[in-house]
Amino acid sequence: MYEVETSQPPDLVAALCETWPRIAELLADLETEAMAEARIGGLRHIGAVWYAQGGVAEVLTELGLVLAERLKLSQGLVVSELLLAYGAAQEEQRTREWEARLLARASELDGLHRIISAANSTLDLDTSLQTVVETVAQVVGVEACSVYLYDKHRDELVLRATRGLNRAAIGQVVSHLGQGVTGWAAQLGHPVAVRDVWQDPRFNVEPQLGEETFRSMLAVPIVLFSAERYQFSADKLQGVITGQTIGPRDFTQEEISFVEVVAGELAFFIANAQLYQQTDERLHQKLRELTTLQQVSKSIAEQIGLRDVLSLITEKAVELAQADRASIFQMGDDGHLQLMATYGGEGDGVRDFIIQTVRDSRPLAVMNAYQDARFPELAAVARREQFHSLFCMPLRARERTIGGICLYKREPHLFDYEQVRLLSTFADEAAIAIENARLYEESQRALAIKSALLQEMHHRVRNNLQTISALLAMQLRRVEPHSQGAKALRESAARIQSIAAIHNLLSREDVGVTNVNAVARQVVESAQSTLVHSDAPVRFAIMGDEVRVGSRDATVLALVINELISNALSHGLAAEGGSVEVEARLGIGQVMVEVRDDGPRHPPPPRPPHSSGLGLHIIETLVHQDLGGDFRLIRDDEHGWMRAQICFPQHIIDEVGETL
Repeated sequence: MYEVETSQPPDLVAALCETWPRIAELLADLETEAMAEARIGGLRHIGAVWYAQGGVAEVLTELGLVLAERLKLSQGLVVSELLLAYGAAQEEQRTREWEARLLARASELDGLHRIISAANSTLDLDTSLQTVVETVAQVVGVEACSVYLYDKHRDELVLRATRGLNRAAIGQVVSHLGQGVTGWAAQLGHPVAVRDVWQDPRFNVEPQLGEETFRSMLAVPIVLFSAERYQFSADKLQGVITGQTIGPRDFTQEEISFVEVVAGELAFFIANAQLYQQTDERLHQKLRELTTLQQVSKSIAEQIGLRDVLSLITEKAVELAQADRASIFQMGDDGHLQLMATYGGEGDGVRDFIIQTVRDSRPLAVMNAYQDARFPELAAVARREQFHSLFCMPLRARERTIGGICLYKREPHLFDYEQVRLLSTFADEAAIAIENARLYEESQRALAIKSALLQEMHHRVRNNLQTISALLAMQLRRVEPHSQGAKALRESAARIQSIAAIHNLLSREDVGVTNVNAVARQVVESAQSTLVHSDAPVRFAIMGDEVRVGSRDATVLALVINELISNALSHGLAAEGGSVEVEARLGIGQVMVEVRDDGPRHPPPPRPPHSSGLGLHIIETLVHQDLGGDFRLIRDDEHGWMRAQICFPQHIIDEVGETL
């Protein structure tokens, strides 16, 4: 057009009228206008429209020369008015463009501010990522925006947030590096902008996302750059942020740069959030491990038997270490190891490999039993017992090594520092539990031996006392039955029989422990056989609490009860018999025993026996000096009883029958 317009200047106006109808209308109005001010205004309007329609200043100058001649105006005036209007329109356009750019920059800054605020306000990664896609979509003006995070372990990109696409696909859609526009940008490490994805062979449609209606796409990798900013590597890749529009679009450099800045900020936030999640997971894992350790320690401490303790330790060791198998080896006096318990498998093939580390009281870790140069022969054992990794810890209790515990993994596994510390604490607890269980079993065996010895001692004492009683009975047959000598022999025989009966009782029950009712029952049986006559029958009753007493108190109490029964039979019940009751009660630390007879209800004997007071003296001496208690003799005429009351402190009896 310029050649047409400039090659034939006289035809310039006609050519413009054919090409730009709006200019033609303004020229026609200008030629019909008679007033000078109106004509200048028209010239200015033509200059502004000329710039708006894309005309160049050179042609506008030629047009001014033509118009000056046709309007009979000064060329300088016409040209200057046209060019001034042209320049004013140009400046106005530039001002609008700068305003638009400033508004765009302000919008981008506001978007960055919102993104940074979201990153700083929470460490919840998913919430912040959703804020990012909402903000980027609004600032850049795209209908869809998504963020994919890179999973280094699986070497794939996983959708974590989206706006404009199917949100149900979050966590489900996966893209591999180099596949699709998203994977292509991740592999290259720089932005990829596609005007029409349906014309690009790299694009792969994902049915779950519902992206069939979108045409253009911008994919920017999220890269955590270090000081060497332009040295991209896969270990710095954090993910990809994408933007999509329904219609074809050429993304400007400013838009790409903004998304790159967002990606840079997002990279640091993702790294921090992942570190926080890892730290939080480690703290929760540590809490779970400590809770498990506390529960395991409590469970182990509740067990007493050595076999039960060993079985529980191996089971809990597998649970705590997340191992596949555990074994406990005990070190004998000869320095050799013996398999004591196992859980999750069988076999003791590692015994010869761990013996030195157990003797040296240091842990042993074998990550790959098939390739460990220290133990070339371990591979055969690992193949036979089906394990890959091995970890052994010594068990130490009371400053000495008592054995070792081995943990087995079927897969390669490295026991890190934190796990080793946890297992070492567990091993210390286990060693103490094993040692306590061993000491308990030893004490049980010692108690059984002591019990057998004491029972044998009581048995032999009983036999000797019965021999003495038999000798007294033989002597009794040689004296006058109703003489004082016969009476003394009978009382002595009864006393000895009572003591023998108590030793017989102690030889059958718990070591050195019995109760008052059992003592009274033995004394009554002895009295019935030696002191009771058929012409004066006596009814005996034993009642009250089951009060436990030691062997010493039982022997003394048997003598006291025997003397009281003998006294009742000789005085109150000598004429026609009657009733004798023995009752035991346990107060606050005091044992109360009452022996009562209904003598006051019966007539006295025709010839009251001569009393030397020896029996009463024996009772008082035994109660006061041996039992450390009190004795009272009360005649209860109201109820018809003669009551003999003994009260003495109960000595606390431990499990082996010894006084504490």
